[in-house]
Amino acid sequence: MATITVTAKDTSSAMEDVFEQLGEDAYIIKTTKKNGNVLMRATNDSSITKEKHRPSVRAFSKIFDSKLIDTNPSPKKAFAEIVSTQDALSSKNILAVSKDDFESLKTEISSLKSMMTGLMLTKRDGLSVELGHSLPVQLMQAGFSPELIDAFSNSFAEQDQERGRCSFLRSLSRKLIAPFTENIYDSRIISIVGSSGSGKTTLAAKIATCCADAAKFGKPVLVSVTQTASQPADDLKAFGRLLNMPVKQAGIGSVLSLLKQKDKQFILDISTEATKTVELLRQANELFVPRELTIIQTLAGNYNSQMITHQSSLYDSLEPVIALTKLDECELSPVELSALISSRAQIALLTGTRSIVGAIAIASEAILSQYLKENC
Repeated sequence: MATITVTAKDTSSAMEDVFEQLGEDAYIIKTTKKNGNVLMRATNDSSITKEKHRPSVRAFSKIFDSKLIDTNPSPKKAFAEIVSTQDALSSKNILAVSKDDFESLKTEISSLKSMMTGLMLTKRDGLSVELGHSLPVQLMQAGFSPELIDAFSNSFAEQDQERGRCSFLRSLSRKLIAPFTENIYDSRIISIVGSSGSGKTTLAAKIATCCADAAKFGKPVLVSVTQTASQPADDLKAFGRLLNMPVKQAGIGSVLSLLKQKDKQFILDISTEATKTVELLRQANELFVPRELTIIQTLAGNYNSQMITHQSSLYDSLEPVIALTKLDECELSPVELSALISSRAQIALLTGTRSIVGAIAIASEAILSQYLKENC
């Protein structure tokens, strides 16, 4: 058993010296700072530490060993026997001390998660006072993925922080914008796909209003495409009455024959299973020339990155343009923007849901860049 005192330029170096001399079972007795150096007193004599109640340098791992790892696991229970955390905490059969221990552990884990947000691992020679203020680190802490930052690093290289940030966001906007978005309203058939609650029906009404203003085909026809023609389309009919536009109900099997009326413009609000929707629009792509048909997928502003990735994968074979909806209710964060780029999304429209008339914008680099500057 030995007790030593080491001197080093910082705590990390002192800890390394302690480990080299006493091994990983060493205990820190006292740490002080003198003349700019760190003085650390340590021992591997367990009797000393027990008397003084000094914490082990391995305390972090011991917390998880004692609290999270069951060395004598009980047999697996049936799913019906498993209760939620809230139920467990409210159970009258659990001792108060157990509740306190569990709540303490939950608090500690929440604290650790908070501290680890934006954590960045780097080599020792990369550490500096200025590191935390560099633009790549700040972008990563904001939520942009490391892969995205690396891919667009040339856009902010050798620029000051504010100009570099603006340049980075402009580059993202350029990558995300769909080409020829200004021609959307000239398409004879505009198909809107997406999950339930993503704003498809409201977007269909907004697009119909814009198409009517363009007056290329006269008043467009709003079409609710469902699994069968008997399914209700009350919301779309309400919008049709409000806008004084015709509304039709069509089953997925009969919609293609309806679209062959060349003198009319159709706005399709499609509410069928993703696989059947993809098959329908694949047939439509073969039946009509590209400039006749535009496919728009709605992604709501409240989607998280996992939802964006999942929804994009459902329709990626159709290569739809994206309408970001509900932007007046919530804002996209850098995490979601990273997911959009990873999914190769092409944004065409930006819109909210609280107003039918107006509140829709054709996405452009300038508009999207301004949105990102204000919200990211």
